[in-house]
Amino acid sequence: MTFGDKIATVRKAEGLTQEELAEMVGVSVEDVSMWESNKLSPMPDKLTRLEEALHLNWYDEKGELLNGRIFDEEFMSAFLKWKFASGLFPEAQKALPFAEEKHRDTKHRKGPGEVPYISHPLTLTCHALAMGLEDDILLAALLLHDVTEDCGIPPAEMPVCREVQEIVALVSKPEKKDYVAWKYFDGIAENPKACMVKCIDRCHNLSTMAVAFKPNKMIEYIQETETWYPRLLMIIKRQPEYRNAAWLLTYQIGSVLQTAKSFL
Repeated sequence: MTFGDKIATVRKAEGLTQEELAEMVGVSVEDVSMWESNKLSPMPDKLTRLEEALHLNWYDEKGELLNGRIFDEEFMSAFLKWKFASGLFPEAQKALPFAEEKHRDTKHRKGPGEVPYISHPLTLTCHALAMGLEDDILLAALLLHDVTEDCGIPPAEMPVCREVQEIVALVSKPEKKDYVAWKYFDGIAENPKACMVKCIDRCHNLSTMAVAFKPNKMIEYIQETETWYPRLLMIIKRQPEYRNAAWLLTYQIGSVLQTAKSFL
């Protein structure tokens, strides 16, 4: 069910017309119609009113935590569409629907149930924005970073500029038989934006590995992080625009590693 479908379904269950919902939320009937047809996403300040009008809780904290999920992909998608509609993020605006289309039928397991794979790149992009990283190229690369590995789409076939394609190419691991760790990380180290994509990606993966990995996989993942990621973090720390985010990522990655190692 899409974000718009959910609004329409709950509105009808509540016995509300589009006109009545529009009046309760403080928007036009055309806005409600476009929300429900997935042509427009509600602005963040309208989501609270929608929640009250439809008796919904977009942030069902207890349920999400019990299911191992903190972020809802439909809410994140709606937020990013609103954010990118400003016209300041042309590459990310093209990357978002492409990533959603390619990851549409892909799921992975985190916690008790299956989770749509698109939740991962959406979470990384929201994390970047929360850290103040409003870099269009970086955001587009975060959205597309797994499309080559998981969907088999070459970077050159993605509808974004060459710079984004190059970052995606750098962070996409080759097939196992061709993978050489030092070569892979050397390539990433040549591009600070690729370093940032990889560090945000690793930060999120580490935070979910307890519900996604078996102990031997966790140990391997921790060792890989300690071997290769200090160099990437040092590179992004040298970029003035990334300094604050680099500090946050270093803290988060280090904290998760220490906690995980104490339990293994």
